[in-house]
Amino acid sequence: MGEVLCLDDVYMSFDRGRDRVPVLQGVCLAVAAGEVAAVVGTRDQGKTTLLRVASGSLPADRGSVRLCGRELTGLSDGQLAGVLRTQIGWAARTGPEVRVRVCDYIELPLATGARLPWRERRRLVAQVLRGLDVADVAELSWGELSGWQRVLVELAQAVVSRPRVLLVDDVIDGLGLGKKQAAMELLRGFAEDLDCGVLMAVSDHAAALSADRVWQLSRGRLKLLADLGDPDLIPLHRTGNRGQGWMTGS
Repeated sequence: MGEVLCLDDVYMSFDRGRDRVPVLQGVCLAVAAGEVAAVVGTRDQGKTTLLRVASGSLPADRGSVRLCGRELTGLSDGQLAGVLRTQIGWAARTGPEVRVRVCDYIELPLATGARLPWRERRRLVAQVLRGLDVADVAELSWGELSGWQRVLVELAQAVVSRPRVLLVDDVIDGLGLGKKQAAMELLRGFAEDLDCGVLMAVSDHAAALSADRVWQLSRGRLKLLADLGDPDLIPLHRTGNRGQGWMTGS
């Protein structure tokens, strides 16, 4: 598996009043194509900041961020926008800022700066919705969706452009264990079918049960807790399940 995302000795801090508060301190991690990795941390530990730095949308104070071997630090706004649009998928629980149909919301990554014909964009949107078994929500608005449907729609928008890296920010937080396991199976399917790397931020260890590697983020520092490739670093229960194909065809 080739490395698609690498953070090396990353530092990030924010101004709070007169103080400069560190959020990330010497963070190092790598995610390979086909791999699901998880960062576990309680609220306000910097998980979202880590993902934003990993995407290149938030420049780190210090350190290196590489996507498919390309250094993101120093890219122009236009170059970075192209990377974000074509190579990085982002899933959160925020939903659209305005009232739009689900199909239009999912289409946004394909429509922004792209030259795909409208019919092709719609075909891809319909394909990903069928693959996630939620084709019936295409004409609904965000407010009409259940909590689980919102998770699936967010994931659909994040993967419709077939990114190289999928960043998942607390999307499965608050779900029951069964839904968390179902979401993990979907993420596994994305990683394998799209040959992309998945980096997810979660608030509890139960949400990371079947990740290939698990880090703990606390007080700005990252500690490796579990690694499927290292039998001495697997304190978490592993289900051993592999994701099934999430696309049902074109």
